[in-house]
Amino acid sequence: MKYQLADHVSFTEVDDEAVLLDLNSGAYYGLNHVGAMLMSYLQDQKTPEFASTAIAKQYLTPHITVARDIELLVQQLLEQKLIVER
Repeated sequence: MKYQLADHVSFTEVDDEAVLLDLNSGAYYGLNHVGAMLMSYLQDQKTPEFASTAIAKQYLTPHITVARDIELLVQQLLEQKLIVER
């Protein structure tokens, strides 16, 4: 499944991290470098599965560990209505 930023969310990369700003509520959410990488992949129309495979390879981390963390982050972003399905 593919996701994109919700229309009311602004995404800004700062160094190796990122900030999501919910323009409706004014709340902002900080993402570490892995979260920023996920958001970049999603903006490039890649799936979370693609992102977890690429991140696992880059950091030489077991794919299952990265996939679980990415799945959790995607779920949290969906719950906060920061991303939506394409």
